[in-house]
Amino acid sequence: MDICKLYHDFYQQKANDKKADFDRKLISTKFKIKGVKTADIENFVKFLFNERVELNLLPMTCYEDVLIKGFLIAKQKDQELKKKELEKLLPFIDNWGSCDMICSRLKKMEGEEKFFQELLYSSNPFYKRFGIVWLKNFVLKNDVQKALTKILNISDENYYVKMAQAWAVADGFVFDFETTFDILKTCKDDFVVRKSISKANDSFRVSKQKKEILKSHLKAKKEKKC
Repeated sequence: MDICKLYHDFYQQKANDKKADFDRKLISTKFKIKGVKTADIENFVKFLFNERVELNLLPMTCYEDVLIKGFLIAKQKDQELKKKELEKLLPFIDNWGSCDMICSRLKKMEGEEKFFQELLYSSNPFYKRFGIVWLKNFVLKNDVQKALTKILNISDENYYVKMAQAWAVADGFVFDFETTFDILKTCKDDFVVRKSISKANDSFRVSKQKKEILKSHLKAKKEKKC
């Protein structure tokens, strides 16, 4: 199988300049964006998986290449292999899009939780975000205390790290409001607190009554500062 031709034909058929322009407004990456729909990428990955294409043969020259390889890694049955391939892939993840889309597909990796926790202490902000998003997706629902304690215990001024932390807290309010609220009260990062409450207020999964509690907390914090 000629991988280069396979990819060339795929992009010839599926790349879209209009979508690429739109994606570039949302995603900041060093890689070229070709503008391929996620559904088309998933179908292409399914084909590669069924054809048992080796991961080390895949090109890594554009944003969609990173997604393709990440999605294909997620399909692997061998969890140790998945972890090793993720370690190789992480340096290519330089934006929230590839981070979040790849991470959301990494199911059944509970045995590798330590790997994702260690990413939280990386100097690379997108390694941190990757760890946060994985914990949010696969640990938070079952153990809010553990997930949020680890997520909020890290400090980073990077916008995408802080937003991932806020996103995790907002989801925590859905699964265990009291525990999440108690943890948020100890958070010293005002930006994360504000964004967490803002996201919770935008969520239809958080009741109106609980939203009022959060608004009152934020108001009290502001008054205390004054």
